Amino acid sequence: MSDPKPIPSVEVIPDQRRPRDTFDRTRALTGYVHRRAATPETYRALGFKCGLEIHQQLKTSGKLFCRCPARRYQKPDDFDAEIIRHMRPTLSELGEYDGTALMEFKTRKTIVYRLRNESACTYEIDDTPPFLIDREALRIALRISLILNMTVVGELHVTRKQYLDGSIPTGFQRTGIVAIEGHRPLKEKTVRIIQLSIEEDSCREVSDIGHTRVFRTDRLGMPLIETVTYPDMLTPDEAAEAAQYLRFLARSSGEVRTGIGAAREDVNVSITGGTRVEIKGVSKIRWIPELTHNEGFRQKALLLIKDELTLRKTDPAAWRITTSPLNVEDCGTAFGPLRAARVAGQDIIAINLPRFAGLLAFFTQPGRVFADELSDRLKVIAGLERPNMLYSEMLEPVISEDEWHRIRTRLNAGLEDAQIVVWGASEDVRTAIEVIEERCRIAMTGVPNETRQSMPDGTTRFERVLPGPDRMYPDTDSAPIPIESSLIDELKTTLPAPVVMNKSKLDEWKVPVPVHRYLLRINFVGLIETLSAQHGHPPRSIALM
Repeated sequence: MSDPKPIPSVEVIPDQRRPRDTFDRTRALTGYVHRRAATPETYRALGFKCGLEIHQQLKTSGKLFCRCPARRYQKPDDFDAEIIRHMRPTLSELGEYDGTALMEFKTRKTIVYRLRNESACTYEIDDTPPFLIDREALRIALRISLILNMTVVGELHVTRKQYLDGSIPTGFQRTGIVAIEGHRPLKEKTVRIIQLSIEEDSCREVSDIGHTRVFRTDRLGMPLIETVTYPDMLTPDEAAEAAQYLRFLARSSGEVRTGIGAAREDVNVSITGGTRVEIKGVSKIRWIPELTHNEGFRQKALLLIKDELTLRKTDPAAWRITTSPLNVEDCGTAFGPLRAARVAGQDIIAINLPRFAGLLAFFTQPGRVFADELSDRLKVIAGLERPNMLYSEMLEPVISEDEWHRIRTRLNAGLEDAQIVVWGASEDVRTAIEVIEERCRIAMTGVPNETRQSMPDGTTRFERVLPGPDRMYPDTDSAPIPIESSLIDELKTTLPAPVVMNKSKLDEWKVPVPVHRYLLRINFVGLIETLSAQHGHPPRSIALM
């Protein structure tokens, strides 16, 4: 499949704008097909690559760096105390600010932590240094590393990994590499594993509305492992297969937690010409194919937008938006949020985007357009809840074309320009203007590095700027931990049968293939063998009970 030609530049007369036609045309230009109609050739043409970061909670009685009990969950409104914090950036030793820290500072978030006395202590709120690492958790992590054919490190060094979204009160997560360089075969290829780390879990989010983000701390500090693969998966189905297989391997140890939230996947996707984008916190493996498929085509759409902006001779360094406040005469009050903003005395601002005509309605994902890339950032960074903007190429307009004409006149807009209207508190609107201008400049350079939130419909939304490579540094509160050879030798004698062998047994017992995934997921093959030997029933009968 050859690359589609760049979109020809067009001048669109205001009363002839057809955003639905633009959406359909640009969808066709990306070559988008439904996932079920896609073939390996579809992904080869994209240059699709995918890697996994699989997080799995360990079945321990306590948390990783304190002595609070694990797995004592609380309801969102069930807490004994609240701690309130504000994040602010600080200069690194090199005299630089982290990009993610600056973005989070712009949000002006108030972070609220809800604690229960039985599941949290002063370590969780960063008022006590860490205890010694939980040895039970370390032992489980080592055993799973051996199951994955990995090379165990001789000494574990605890490091700090920056977490700047407030999900960990310290602003960093304590983590340590347990093993490196493993591999496991799939049906038609081998998935290579970069490393396996042991680390503490983050808080569970309760809500994120406006400038207030609320967490509960029951999950905070629970031990988990993170298994990171190379970007060896070249189709969405390979990514899901690898995630399933690695999950089966971890569960074969019998020492990991199961249930909602006990395992979560971060999926890294890139295509030729794009960049690594992390889809965060995928809680169901069956979502991976749709999410990664759509992300590949989203990146293709953003590259086409970049090509079109290059044809239009936009220069990121010189490009500037213009703004103007709006009054009652400029736009009517039929749209409820605008009417409410006017009653509340909020700012209502029109923004002109030079040379962006036809691009706000550009297809990016099923049911989503480039304008949604802007709206997502307004929600996250400016704290403006959706609906948080109007734009001149809306697929379903909520203000009339006459009103858009008055807005264009006020902005002195040209035929090649696009327009946006935002509203809110003065400070939030100022941030929104900065966010829109910044994201439009990024569109001129291609696909931004970012972390995106997975949605149940298979699309994604902006979550935060992707952290830089310097987010990890040594934890001066934790001494190195030697890994004794005698412990490794002991653990090697306790390894479970390989998943491939268990699958062969199910085939031998003539257990129907659709049942395999369930039995492997709950690690029942060994139990079936034991019950068959004790009671004399055929393994197939027990498997199907």
